[in-house]
Amino acid sequence: KKQREMTSDVQKEKTREEIKAENDRKRFDDLLNRASSTIQDTNYLTIEQEEETATASYLGVDRLYEGDDAPTDVFCDLVRSSNTDPRILGEPGMRRLLPWMKGDDKDFLMVISDPRPKSVELRRMMKSMQNSLPASITSRTIVVTSDSALENFKYMKKNGITSFDLYSDEKREWMREYTALGEKRWAMCLFIVASGRVQRIVRELDVDIGINVLRKVVNSLNL
Repeated sequence: KKQREMTSDVQKEKTREEIKAENDRKRFDDLLNRASSTIQDTNYLTIEQEEETATASYLGVDRLYEGDDAPTDVFCDLVRSSNTDPRILGEPGMRRLLPWMKGDDKDFLMVISDPRPKSVELRRMMKSMQNSLPASITSRTIVVTSDSALENFKYMKKNGITSFDLYSDEKREWMREYTALGEKRWAMCLFIVASGRVQRIVRELDVDIGINVLRKVVNSLNL
């Protein structure tokens, strides 16, 4: 336990430059691993997933790691759930959503995302979040889907989702920017952003243990 605490203290003392250098090395390793696995695993992704991956690579999107600066502009294009007047969040909405944009470096935003349309796993997860998580967490949580704003609205109304908001990312631009499309398959991901950085990342979030994971990740924050 003492060893873990010491490691945590050292981690907190790292500068942004040191974190960036360390994460850049990880990204370079990822690049080598992808080049190797592509030769061995050509048929694992669907055509649509291959196109998404290719697009992300073409746009120069690097894999995000904990400690990286949190992309902010991409939040502006998320669309609020609505049955009549879906609107993008825009810059004013983005500034209201992200705590540090309001000068609060001690608060956080948790984002659960899933690139799969009408994802069964994500919908199970949302019901569990609604029923099992305290307001201290859900009030700081949003869900990003690839479904339309209308589809999100219908789901929220039918299932009584009231403790957190859903946002539409039909073109998966937010997901590409946050490298949340999955590794070899599309999957749920969890991101916690605070103080302008990506504080926590959980990729391929398992719905069966998801609530426990969310609690533990939030409890691990040192803001």
